[in-house]
Amino acid sequence: MPMVKEQILALAALISTTILSASSSATPLLSPIPDYLLVINQKEKILAEHSLDLTIREVSPEANQGFVDNILLALHYLQRGVKLPVDWEAIRQPFTVSFTLQPKEIFAFHGNVLSDFADPAVTMNSGFFTYEGYKSVWGLGGNGVCHLASLMNWTASEAGMEVVAPNGHNFAPIPGVSKEYGTSIRSQSQNQNLYIINNLENSVSFVFTANGKEVSLQIIE
Repeated sequence: MPMVKEQILALAALISTTILSASSSATPLLSPIPDYLLVINQKEKILAEHSLDLTIREVSPEANQGFVDNILLALHYLQRGVKLPVDWEAIRQPFTVSFTLQPKEIFAFHGNVLSDFADPAVTMNSGFFTYEGYKSVWGLGGNGVCHLASLMNWTASEAGMEVVAPNGHNFAPIPGVSKEYGTSIRSQSQNQNLYIINNLENSVSFVFTANGKEVSLQIIE
């Protein structure tokens, strides 16, 4: 037994010396807590995350820029509001915008909603009209916002939320987004809308980050 005791004391001394040596060096100590436990202790959890490549919205460079500008403008209307006439240089600068849904609250892409989704807590705050500053691409004001709605459909569905998109986007592909999440948007129609219901137990935040080449969406619980 004395031999075992001496071995334990020697081991304790070695560990103490190692810790003191490491703390005085330039190399930081590694955490003894496994990474998966550190993740559990974090307050926020990313439920889903996807992005749109803004360089491949349309084959025509002019049409692509129109789509991109309309997507970015819609995000500015979401929370910040827009001063007319639109300062496109400012709109194209990198930015982050977000909104939060409490349990059972509803998001609708525009305010013309079906009765089952009355009084949405959040909308995009615009109708995507040219008088709001949106560009007309191929004769359609606000053309391109369907791509943003499809990104939201995809990400919210993967996050486990209830998503209703009465009209798909089968008439044209949405580059980078699977056909099943394609969403047709037209503010004159209640059916050409996107409805997302927070059926989860906790509040969730939709966080958009945009720059000149990409729009990403994180849904965070």
